[in-house]
Amino acid sequence: MTKTLKITMSDGKWLVDIFSQANDSGVYDLIHPNDVTEVSLNKGEMYGFRYSLQGKPGTSFKIALDNDVLAEGEIDRSEVASGSGVL
Repeated sequence: MTKTLKITMSDGKWLVDIFSQANDSGVYDLIHPNDVTEVSLNKGEMYGFRYSLQGKPGTSFKIALDNDVLAEGEIDRSEVASGSGVL
């Protein structure tokens, strides 16, 4: 199945990756300045995601896969945000 991966972030740079144990290309799916892409996922397979963002403190961000929000928040004083999770 094909889904749309999107990041909303007004200013900054980002790397976003979706991966599975059996199929990690080693290539990030979203790299600044691209903010939207299509990803192919196999039904019934477990996937993870990870992201690394850089921006000015207070910059808000949201990462979504179709209508599901994977991560959202604001960049803090360190000027970076990163995280990971399971889809």
